[in-house]
Amino acid sequence: MAIPAPANMVLQNFITVFLPSWRAGQITTWPTHQLIIPVEHPRKPFIRQDSKKRTHQGMKDEIFQVGELTYRLQDGCLRSLSWKGFEAVRGLSAAIRDTAWGTLPEDAMPWHHETGPGRASHVRTFAVQDGAVTGKLRIAAHANGRLEADLSLTAHTEFRTNRAGFCLLHPLRGVVGQPFTATSPDGTDQNLMFPERISPGQPALNLAGLRHTVQGVDVDIAMEGEVFEMEDQRNWSDASFKTYCRPLSKPLPQVIAAGETIHQRVVIQLSGDPVDSTTPVDEQSTVTMPEVLIAVEPDWLPAGPLHGNAALVRWAPDAAWTAATLARLGTALGHRPLDLEIVIPEGSHPEDVVDGVAADLAEAGLTARHVIALPAAYLQSHQPTGPWPDGPTPEQARDAARAAFPHARIGTGMLTNFTELNRRPPDGGDYITHANSAIVHAADDGSVLETLEAIPDVCASAAAIAGDRPLRLGLMAIGMRSNPYGVGLVPNPGGARITMTDSDPRQSAPFAAAYATAVCALAARAGIEAVTLAAAAGPLGAEGRPIGRTIDALAALAGQKARITGTPPGPLRIEASGDVISLDAADAAPKLEGFSP
Repeated sequence: MAIPAPANMVLQNFITVFLPSWRAGQITTWPTHQLIIPVEHPRKPFIRQDSKKRTHQGMKDEIFQVGELTYRLQDGCLRSLSWKGFEAVRGLSAAIRDTAWGTLPEDAMPWHHETGPGRASHVRTFAVQDGAVTGKLRIAAHANGRLEADLSLTAHTEFRTNRAGFCLLHPLRGVVGQPFTATSPDGTDQNLMFPERISPGQPALNLAGLRHTVQGVDVDIAMEGEVFEMEDQRNWSDASFKTYCRPLSKPLPQVIAAGETIHQRVVIQLSGDPVDSTTPVDEQSTVTMPEVLIAVEPDWLPAGPLHGNAALVRWAPDAAWTAATLARLGTALGHRPLDLEIVIPEGSHPEDVVDGVAADLAEAGLTARHVIALPAAYLQSHQPTGPWPDGPTPEQARDAARAAFPHARIGTGMLTNFTELNRRPPDGGDYITHANSAIVHAADDGSVLETLEAIPDVCASAAAIAGDRPLRLGLMAIGMRSNPYGVGLVPNPGGARITMTDSDPRQSAPFAAAYATAVCALAARAGIEAVTLAAAAGPLGAEGRPIGRTIDALAALAGQKARITGTPPGPLRIEASGDVISLDAADAAPKLEGFSP
């Protein structure tokens, strides 16, 4: 089954144009004339919540070359800024966030382009919240490798935002583990490193500029109009480091007064002669395939049997089980084991809650094999330095689970993203867990596929935290199960590709099956013991969707030695005992060979 034509065209362009050289540490060397504008790709309007305005309607995915400088303009952002074919800056955007960290949709005019000998300029105007804020972004590129970006934002009423201004993305390849020079607003330089292991806090603060080298390409960036800082976006599986404004230490939300205009400027200078210094990736390996779990809540019970090897059952204030739903769970389980996540409601004692869950399970004739208990306050994200929530700690919840389930393996960790695990590493426990969503910061197909570049780093950093404890991963999906960074998930009635929603249109398409296959292969290569690839039903569900059949195939390989060839998001092949799962990234539809119907 092929994915719908518009999405397939975008994915095909990403795979055939960017992927082959991206995996080699560079992007395509473009023709030598000054400017390239390829055909427009059909794009679905970007609509959030109940907004009826058309946003990014008719926007083009355009590729430009000015001398040795190449870049794309996509959805109002600059992508893949490269020098002599090597990517030096992954992205430059000017998104405006609401007070829950959601990205506000823009009512935007198409880019206006002007070109001349050795130069190109691009201007776009946009508005958010029915004109509450209007903006103008101008980008000028020069054949000598210089790119200038100027942004103005004007509030027409008092406006509250968690972020409004430039964000720069730095790629991983040729950057991780490398030095850079950070310049503060007073002109002082400091020599720092892009971290190898994912940093729980900001690798750099108080920035007005930075200089570094990416595979021989010298990158010099200057920022004006605000103080910037850097975060390690691999925490959320983004394949980038992000330099953004304004500092998180400043009060939130930021209040922009009516009539106030913000001006910001970023200047990037690229130079030098690229050298491919990346280490070749071993694209073939023999590994043990992980156990494949399926997430279950009372509202996610399937009509028939469960997919996967075992159920990962969530017991929470908003997912409370009754005798009737537990009976349905027992029927759906069949002979499958049950693993358990218990969320301790705020104001409750862990012992009381966990003992009650154990009693209810016993009365239903169900036995938990693995158990993690976590106070509800830790479903929200906190900075590494705190302050941490009052009330029960994760360690107290762990001890309560140990007492109530003496025959189970007891886990520690977090039930949200790796970010939260990295910021608050747990003590003790028999295993470590965390989950992931691919659409925390961006939701276009290309950005979702890029998360597969970061997941190996996520697994390696989690393993460093775990030590000799195995990793059993929670829900690793495209969509978001819960929002640790705001008051809730973003509704998506229009079925658009938007961030921070549990209702992602790709979940019903072969795209999600391909993504799950790639995640499982990466988990296997990282030595992960178990991975949860979908929910049983609901918006993140597998029932009645292509991902369900794929999960059953992956589950059939659990515990077996398998040979994996290829590196996601490129073509991938998993072979074990005569069964084969192959993934051709050009059509994003896993192919199964040798499996029983």
